[in-house]
Amino acid sequence: MGEKVEDRWEAGRQAMRQSLELSKVGQPEEALRVLDKAIAEANEENRGMWVGTLCRHAAVLAHAMGDVSREIQYAEQALPHANDHRFALYNFAQLLLRDGQVSLSERYATEARKLALERKSEADRDLLAAILKQWPRLAD
Repeated sequence: MGEKVEDRWEAGRQAMRQSLELSKVGQPEEALRVLDKAIAEANEENRGMWVGTLCRHAAVLAHAMGDVSREIQYAEQALPHANDHRFALYNFAQLLLRDGQVSLSERYATEARKLALERKSEADRDLLAAILKQWPRLAD
């Protein structure tokens, strides 16, 4: 029912399951290696949805490990595959800000603001308010 062949990629599903099992037994580095391999395979096969899904999963795992630089790496790799790019950019900007990368976070927030300004939904108005609260200099 509306499911794409790409959505049923068994290798991606298996990598997700295996990484969860490895992280449950205290092997997060091995879990990330499994995900890295699957991400590379998904990239080679042009499975954008899976690249995004696997990268977001890896970012959560890196976050749980307290590895901010890897969390940023995976989150950035997932950006081109986001369903809602403006919110993905905003969330990435927030992650960079938490890491102290103020000017880089502002660049991503600026892009999120630009995309939100192109639309007129309530969600966009809320996003703009959140951006301006965090980055008031972007009001211009």
